[in-house]
Amino acid sequence: MSSLALAQPGFEPMGQDDQSSYPLRAFLNKFSVNLSSGYGRTFYRHTLTNNNYVRTSAGSFIYPNGESGTNPAYANWFNGVSPANLTLPTNPDSLTLVTSDSSSINMQGGGYNIPINLLIYFNLYRFRIGGGISADFHRVNPPQPEDFRSFFPAPPSFRTTQLRYFGMLGYSVYEYYDYAFGVDLRAGVIRMGRGFDRGLVEASPFFNAGVTIEKVFSEYFRVYLRPAYEFKSYNLQLPDGPTTAMSHRNSAVFLTLGVSINYPDMPRSPIKADKTQMKHYVTDPKTGVRREVRGQPFWRKQDPKIGELYPELIKTKRKRQARRKQFFRKKKK
Repeated sequence: MSSLALAQPGFEPMGQDDQSSYPLRAFLNKFSVNLSSGYGRTFYRHTLTNNNYVRTSAGSFIYPNGESGTNPAYANWFNGVSPANLTLPTNPDSLTLVTSDSSSINMQGGGYNIPINLLIYFNLYRFRIGGGISADFHRVNPPQPEDFRSFFPAPPSFRTTQLRYFGMLGYSVYEYYDYAFGVDLRAGVIRMGRGFDRGLVEASPFFNAGVTIEKVFSEYFRVYLRPAYEFKSYNLQLPDGPTTAMSHRNSAVFLTLGVSINYPDMPRSPIKADKTQMKHYVTDPKTGVRREVRGQPFWRKQDPKIGELYPELIKTKRKRQARRKQFFRKKKK
């Protein structure tokens, strides 16, 4: 009986005395490391009150109401401050000058974002708690008045790299077969980058709300899609004029694709010839210690059910291929 037992495969029920334990791996397995990238659009909005907007061959400017157009005027009031000496064109028309005497001037701009996000969170039942960092490669088109037309060129666009540091709280809402759906909220601080004057620009905390749609490949590997909307703004300090700080809104939308990986809670089988597809027990040929191991790579299910590794039967696959060849085969004359 003993020789027969030694010859059988190493499957044993959980809870045996010789079961190996990996407490450190079990703890690390609770953490998920996420790396993602995608595309975003930022919408710059702010309102000019008590200021006029004019565009000439020398550029775009704002100057306070009631001024003759000499001083104070600014050639840049969006990402820095550039005082300028402005001479208004003779008899400016509606194509070059917008005044705010009767109403505010709504300014609109935009830009695209290419973010690279690194996120680590701890899984606590269905909750996810963690934080991360994001590098955002951003191209900016400075704002101009709504429906504005001019013979003169618009302010030139510029590039900047922004950094985000954030915390995250999420919840796994629903699971359906190999798919999982969740929601999460990220909040933190943002550094606007060298394209913005750091001494004059003060960014508010940002809030990013998103939905995750995950494809679960294994206990340790998932791919997800995350659409999100981000709320944020910043203030630009002006040295003089009727308004000492100008508020800009720069909310954004993002669509990112990412991978999520958990550290395996048990090691891969040390026996290279071991082709067992389920978690099982082996004796390490180097140490002689009997322990539980996994037989699959981390991106595949560790205990697959029948047909999960090969969802299409070989005979069904052959029939489908034969029908395809028959469909494209030319008829003989």
